[in-house]
Parts: sequence; C-alpha cells; structure tokens
Amino acid sequence: MTNKLTTRKLTYCLFALILFPSTLVAQTAESRLRARMSRNDANGDGKLTEAEFDGPQRLFQRLDVDGDGILVIEETVAKIENARSNVADAIETPSKDATTPQRMTARQRLQAMRGNNRRIVEPDYVDVKYGEHERHVFDVYLAETDEPAPCMIWIHGGGFRRGDKSEGALFSRSFTENGIHYVTLNYRLSQHAIAPACFDDCVRALQTIRLNADKWNIDKTRIAIGGGSAGAGLSQWIAFSPDQANPLAEDPVLHESSRVTALVLLNAQTSYDYRWIKQHIPGDAWKGDGLQELFGYDVNRLDEISDQKYELIEEYSPINHLTDDDPPMLLFYRRSTDPEIAKANAMDGIHHPIFGTELKKQADRLGVSCQVFSVDSEQEKAIYHRRWELAVEFLHEQFASQN
Repeated sequence: MTNKLTTRKLTYCLFALILFPSTLVAQTAESRLRARMSRNDANGDGKLTEAEFDGPQRLFQRLDVDGDGILVIEETVAKIENARSNVADAIETPSKDATTPQRMTARQRLQAMRGNNRRIVEPDYVDVKYGEHERHVFDVYLAETDEPAPCMIWIHGGGFRRGDKSEGALFSRSFTENGIHYVTLNYRLSQHAIAPACFDDCVRALQTIRLNADKWNIDKTRIAIGGGSAGAGLSQWIAFSPDQANPLAEDPVLHESSRVTALVLLNAQTSYDYRWIKQHIPGDAWKGDGLQELFGYDVNRLDEISDQKYELIEEYSPINHLTDDDPPMLLFYRRSTDPEIAKANAMDGIHHPIFGTELKKQADRLGVSCQVFSVDSEQEKAIYHRRWELAVEFLHEQFASQN
C-alpha cells in the first residue's frame, strides 16, 4: 500500500524520565511524577493548569491529550504507568513463538520512545496539504482493509491558541485496529487569524479528505468527526451547519459534502457566546481569554462590541444551528455535574458538563440522539476510562445504519 514515513522528532522528554527506572533514586518514576505534580497543585484540587505546572510547556501540552488545559494528576500518572507496563511486557515477556526480529521490533519501538523521538503510531500519510497556510495539513492513519472503510476525523483542542494534530496519534489505534480510518488535522489558531478562519479550515480539510477518498480507501458516505474542547466545538459547528458543498465552484474541493455521520466529543463547549455561557455556566468561564482571542474582543470593553461582532459570535456558536436532521452525538466530560466546580475554577467551568446537558435538552426536543457522560460516580468514571472503546462501538452502530 504505502510506505511508512520516517519518525519525525517531537519534544517529549517525559518518557526519558519516567519510562525507565533510575538506579540512583529509590522512588519509582511514577511516584516522583506524582510527587512533583502534587507539589505544583497549590490549591489541592488534584488538577493542574498550565500556569501551575512547573515543567516545560510543550510537555504539558503533550500530556493534555484532551486539549482542555487541565491535567488530572491521578489520571496522568495512571496513563504513564500503563504506557510503561505495556512497553515492559512487550520487551521482557515476548511470546514463546517470538522470533528475534519480532523481539527487536519491540526494542526498536521502545528506543523510538526515548528522548525526542516518541510517537505512538506513525501516520501512513503525514502533513497532507489542504490549503496554503503552514497549518493547513492533516495526517492519515489507515486501517487494514480491502474494501472502502469508514473514517473518523479528529480535531485537536487547545483553546484555539495551541495544540497539534500529532496529539491524536495517542488513540489512533482505537480506530484503525477496528476497521476505521483515522485522520487528525491542524487549523489556523487565533494568533494566525480570528474566527471564522479555523471553522472554514476544518470544513475545507473535511472536503479535501472526501475528494481523496478513493486514494485512501475511505468510504466517503461514512465519515464521523470529533475532537476535544476547541476541536469539539469546531466539529459541532460543521455537523450542525447546512451542507457547504458548492457544485458550481471552480475548485473541485468545494464540490464535496461537509455532512457527517456522527460526532464524538470530549469536554465540549456547545456555545461560544459569552452571554450564553454567563447565563448557563456558574463562575467566570464566560471571561475566558480563548473566547476573546477567537473573536477579537475585550471582556473589559463589552460596550464596544459591534453588531457585526455579535453576529459573528452567534454564527459560530454551534448550539444555535442544531436541527432535527443532524447526526447522533456521543459526549464525554471528565468533570462532575456539580455546578460548584465551575464557580471554583473557570477552567472547569469552560469544560463543564452543563454545556452537554443543555445541548441534550435541545437535541431531545428535536429527536436527535445525544448521549452525555460525566464522572459523578465510580460507574461513570469507568465509562469515561473506556471512552475510546465506547466511541468505536457507537461509530460502528452509526456507520452500519448508513449501509
């Protein structure tokens, strides 16, 4: 099929520190990580914002795979423990049938995770261009299939100000090993251009993927979309908007449909209108810098916002566009539904499940399937930890309905 591209170097020094036990320090690497993060956790809430974290900014961003600006300490440590365990199993306990080349492959994978070379999975196609800007690129991870297969498109989070498509590599296998092609994409950030730039970018990326569906053995009639935080909002806006295909356009990319089969969302905002957020979400989430930079306004000078700016904010708030023909949705939140956490921390507020439950109220009235999960009980926490498995089951069900 295609040749795997060589590993691109990424700064990810964490694994150099925590995947390999130190001979000089008695504590386990995971204990040291937990202790360090706990020291950073000045308010003792078990979570770290980027401002609280005293490590490299790039490390925080790599660990923050949901793109919501928060590291949950126990969850982060557990993730590292699991990664270390998987690598150790692959190397120290190979199967009895394993040949030397197979064992070497495991060791080579481990070595690729050292220092600056860590990538969970390499894309089959990397940095495919869909526009002129340097961030107009996406990566394609192919499932092994002879017949055209469905595709999941993942849009990274990061408050519209940071993030990278490579973060999606962490869970690409959940899809490709279950017969679903997988694409992660970049888009222009607020410092490059304010809204609607990032929304337009993601639509064009989707249309470009459809235009090249035959090349990658993608069934263009079965494409789902999703993302974390900012990526979840971009995904919703695409899914709830009318089809943006233009059969009369000179550009063949624009002939392609922008409609999707299903949505999978993590820690989603469902509106970007600060007035809606102020009304529904307790605390100061409505004042978020990310929203101000996305639309280009100053929360301290609201009386200067023009009618045209308000129209822009309303247009790109996804919940305003939900209709009865929109696709089924699956939403996961790693916060409880307790409104008090939104009052205590604006970052918890801007990722609060209230966004999802308000969307569900509207979806229920319209007859659109919308499932929302948070972490209010041990059972719900277990669901959150199984989110990728459940997402794949959900997608298979939705894709099957398209046949």
